[in-house]
Amino acid sequence: MKKIICILLCLCMLVPMMASCGKKEKGKVAKAQPKDSIVTDDVTFPGETFTVLCREDNSFGDYEYEISSDEGSTDVVNQAVYQRNRDICDIYGLNEIKPVTMAGDWANKDNFVNKFRNSIDAGLGEFDLIMGYQAYMAQGELAQYFYDFYQVDYIKDHLNEDFFYQDFINEMTVNGELKHMVGDYSLTYYDHTFVMYFNKQLAQEYALEDLYALVKDGKWTIDKCIEMSRGKWKDNNNNNWSERDDEDSFGYITDIPNTTDAWTAVFDAPPTVREEGKIKMGYDVGKVTSILEKMVDFFATDDVYTYYATDSDTVDSVPLDRIFREGRALFYPATLQKASMFRSMEIDFGIIPCPKWNEAQDKYRTYAQDAYSVATIPADVKNVKKSGAIFASLTQESNRTVVPAYYDQALKYKLTRDDASAEMLDIIREGFTLNFGMFYGQTIRCVNAFRDCMQQENTAFSNYQASNLPGWENNLDELMKYYE
Repeated sequence: MKKIICILLCLCMLVPMMASCGKKEKGKVAKAQPKDSIVTDDVTFPGETFTVLCREDNSFGDYEYEISSDEGSTDVVNQAVYQRNRDICDIYGLNEIKPVTMAGDWANKDNFVNKFRNSIDAGLGEFDLIMGYQAYMAQGELAQYFYDFYQVDYIKDHLNEDFFYQDFINEMTVNGELKHMVGDYSLTYYDHTFVMYFNKQLAQEYALEDLYALVKDGKWTIDKCIEMSRGKWKDNNNNNWSERDDEDSFGYITDIPNTTDAWTAVFDAPPTVREEGKIKMGYDVGKVTSILEKMVDFFATDDVYTYYATDSDTVDSVPLDRIFREGRALFYPATLQKASMFRSMEIDFGIIPCPKWNEAQDKYRTYAQDAYSVATIPADVKNVKKSGAIFASLTQESNRTVVPAYYDQALKYKLTRDDASAEMLDIIREGFTLNFGMFYGQTIRCVNAFRDCMQQENTAFSNYQASNLPGWENNLDELMKYYE
């Protein structure tokens, strides 16, 4: 009995000691930097908080998950985000990485912008980083509210790293300044990337060519897509053989505004170009005219169902997703985040890149819808070295752990249904494309060119450009003043 009592007493003494070993003391540096880190071990911020202003989640998507996650989450991506943040806190001695969330969708853009603009004007230094909706973060006048990344320690000498997106840096560097950044910390960039979904059962029923093989052979073009979509309309409700509706079956379904905007990247028809270092309006009128002629003709056929989405729409009110989930569409170009919505489908679907304009196009191209998160460092930040070091480490660590979890596990093996679709995602990622004119499309007002012409069934792009070019050029000139 005495031995048992002694053992119990010893165990009682050991329990609190064991608990203290597992508990991290706030503000204590407990971990060294990874060997290839771009920040050295002597950079620490014991007891401090890293505060990120970001959007709250809403019915159209999740945004906070790229910033933080709960410890108990079972999702592989959220687990990776949680561990990343914990490791960064241990390395720098931070108390926490703290998201400050608020409504930040398009309808609430003014409130989100005023939140940080008023703070910066007052010099409050509330935020170490801002992750906001790309389209409204790209208002020209806001450039003065952000630090130039070429002047930020731990980032300025490492802008060539692959976890910072090189296409973005090249396009968004203006007069030697870079006010916005996209990299592997911006998980919503993946979510909002445009891809092409297809119904595998319908493809088999119609005895179509192997779509995966077409992609790998470089022969997946818009002409091939149109050819495969022909003759696929079915009037399921027999209400009117001369009129399509959302109860029918189609070869191709699409929204007009957002997916049509993507054509600038998909078909390599950008609105701006660089000549002798200067950014100029540069639509290829001949090519854009050919695109419009082909697509207006295609959309006029019975095989295509289009829907013009507006700000008042909700996820449930847009019929396109329902049509595809119910197996009534062969092709559906949409963002990658919709793959999670389609997991419940009984019918198998595949993912391939959006088609090339023609086989001569150098590669399959795509871009992210302008609702993804773009990073900025506010001009009134209290410690710019802290923002630079931690943002760099978060982005680099995301490249090591979070993106593989998102891309390899969540996308390749959880959301897609075959190895071939997973291979297609590699090709899609290689085609990430950004253009200055599209990034600043809301400021220059050129972003709606394709959607306007398609909505009006207008193929006379030379006339459209002639009436809009003076305004675009004036807006571009005004925008450039913020970079002088």
